[in-house]
Amino acid sequence: MRLRRPPVVAAAILALVTGTSLGFLAPPTTLAILVDSATATATFTTDGLDPPTSLSATGGASAALAWTPTVDAYAAGYQVLRSTTSGSGYAQVATATPRSASSYADVPATDGTYYYVLTSYLSSWTSAQTAEVSAIVKMGNTGLKACTTQSADTNGDGNGYEVSAANGCADDSLSASDINSGTSTSTSCANTGKDRHRFATFGLGLPGAATSINGLSVNVKVALDATGGTNRICAQLSWDAGTSWTATQQVNVTSTTQTWYTLGGSAFLWGRAWAVGDLSDANFRVRLIDVSSVTTRDFFLDSVQVQVNYTP
Repeated sequence: MRLRRPPVVAAAILALVTGTSLGFLAPPTTLAILVDSATATATFTTDGLDPPTSLSATGGASAALAWTPTVDAYAAGYQVLRSTTSGSGYAQVATATPRSASSYADVPATDGTYYYVLTSYLSSWTSAQTAEVSAIVKMGNTGLKACTTQSADTNGDGNGYEVSAANGCADDSLSASDINSGTSTSTSCANTGKDRHRFATFGLGLPGAATSINGLSVNVKVALDATGGTNRICAQLSWDAGTSWTATQQVNVTSTTQTWYTLGGSAFLWGRAWAVGDLSDANFRVRLIDVSSVTTRDFFLDSVQVQVNYTP
């Protein structure tokens, strides 16, 4: 019997005899060598946002803050933080921009000693705080001062706030009452049918060195028995114990609950130039006029207060 070689074996013998190669028997080879020769090293650095330096504060009518800007060019500006307690309790009151800003004038609501620190900021990123500085601020206002004396005036039914009139000088929920105010339905402050009342001795205490009076505010806390019709409070000021009076200012009264209303303002002079002496207890007076289109309207006055704004 004749034996047969497998095709693969026969092909191999043929390749040896002829010197050819069979691709399916051995994969192609290469002498190439791949070498990675990269040697660069990545370097990372960190940075902290620096605060401004050399913060200072000067008191007066405002707290004048000054500083040297942060060295970080990418800072957006500065947060101004204020407290009434040294070393704690800071709250942001302003921002100063751009990064090159180097001053800010802060005007608190009342006189006092205030403490300040600054931080640099960029978006929500903030620096450490600067060292604390302080300033004594004298705003140039008296604060709100209540009357301590009062008296009825002429016109209307002639008795002003006829029930418990002294209650109109203290903010204590006890009211002076003007019952059935007035004798006419006119809504004019100048009408002689309207009830009037004077208030005095506010103890404003302006310093003699004040250089100018900048404005006067009269705050009244008033309620009505009902809101039907037109109802308002009018006010006049006197600088010579009631001999002369300014033109009237008025505000509509709209509530049956005790509500504060303001006449005048921090930059309102009531039509005249004032001297410090005009605002002494001997000379200064406030006259309130109750005005309603309904003669049975009742006014209830809880408090009359005055504030004077001036240049120290």
